[in-house]
Amino acid sequence: MKKYLNKGLLYAWFNSAKAAIAIGLLVWGAVAYEIIKSNLNDVRNRLANNFDNYYYTNVCNEYFMLSIIFVAIYFIAKGINKRNTEMFLCSGPYTKKQIRYNEFICLLITLILFVITYIYIAIVSYFGNAEFISIMEGYWNIVIIETSKIILLGIIGIMFMLIIDLMFSNSVIGFISMISIIPASIFIVIVKVGSILVYFGVNKNYSLLDKIIGLDYNGKLRRGFFELVFDRISVKDIIIRNLWIETVIILFIIIIMIIVYSVVQNKYKLENANKIFSSQNNEKILLILVSTAAGSFASLFLTESFIHSLQRKNGNSMVLIGSDLIKGLGLDIICMLLIGFIAYKVIKRILKNIV
Repeated sequence: MKKYLNKGLLYAWFNSAKAAIAIGLLVWGAVAYEIIKSNLNDVRNRLANNFDNYYYTNVCNEYFMLSIIFVAIYFIAKGINKRNTEMFLCSGPYTKKQIRYNEFICLLITLILFVITYIYIAIVSYFGNAEFISIMEGYWNIVIIETSKIILLGIIGIMFMLIIDLMFSNSVIGFISMISIIPASIFIVIVKVGSILVYFGVNKNYSLLDKIIGLDYNGKLRRGFFELVFDRISVKDIIIRNLWIETVIILFIIIIMIIVYSVVQNKYKLENANKIFSSQNNEKILLILVSTAAGSFASLFLTESFIHSLQRKNGNSMVLIGSDLIKGLGLDIICMLLIGFIAYKVIKRILKNIV
C-alpha cells in the first residue's frame, strides 16, 4: 500500500476537487434529508391509516443524484485535458499504477465523507423527530442497512467510473458515456433480457422470471433476493439469510470489477490511444455493447406484436413453451443480431471518420 500511496497525488486530487466535493456534500445533504423526511412522512401516513409503524428501506434509484454528484466530482478532479495531465504526471516521479491507485483512494475517502453526511442527517432527523421515531419500528436498523448499501453500491459505482474512464482517452466523451450512453445501453440490454425471461416458459404457467424473482407455481410471491436494493421493505420483511447472500454477491461483484479494472489498466496506454478510445479493444467492447443495445431496443418494438399474438393463444398466460417459444425467441434473437450488426457497421464507419 505504501508503495503506491503518494501524499502529493492525494493533495493534488483533493485540491482540484475540493470545491466540487463541498458543493456535492451540500447537495447530497439536502437530498438525504428529503429522502429521510419522505420516509418519515410515509410512516405517518401508514399510521394514520392504521397500517403499520415500520420504517422502510430506500430504493436504489433514490441514490441517482449521489451517482451524478460522484461522476461530476471525478470529472472535475480529472480535468478536461486528460491526456496531457496524465502524460505530465507519468513523465515525473509517478507511475501509472500510483496515479490510478491514488485516484481510487481519493474516491473512497470522498465516499466516506458522503456516508458521514448521510449518518449526520439521519441523526439530526432523529433528534428533530425523536418522539415520533420512538414509536417507530426499525429506524436505526434501516439507517445502518442504508449506510452499508451506500458504501457497497458506492464502491461498485467507483469501480464502474474508473473502468469506463480507462476505456476513453477523451475526458468529455468519457464523461458523456459514463452518465448516458453506457448506462442506457446496459439498461436497454437488461430490459430486453427481462422481456425474454417473461415469456421464456418453464411450464405453461411459470416463466424463468417467475423463478428468479421467487414466484411459486401458485403465483404467490416469495421473499426474493436483492429486495434491499430494488424494493422498499421493512425490518420485519428482511430475511437474514437473503441479506447475507446479497452482501456476498455484491462483494463478489466488487471483486470481479477490481479484476476487470486491473486487466484494463494493464492494457491502458494513453500514448497509443486515438482521439476517443484508449485502445482498439476498448473500442470494440463499447461498439458491441452499444450495438447490442440498439438491437435490443429495436426488437422490443419490432417483435412485440408477434410475441403478444403467440401469448394470446395461451389465454391469460404470458408464458411461451414448445414451438411458440422457439418462434418468439428465434425472432427476438434474429432481430437483435440483424439490427445490432447494422448498428455496429454504421457506428464503426462514423467513428472511423472521426478518429
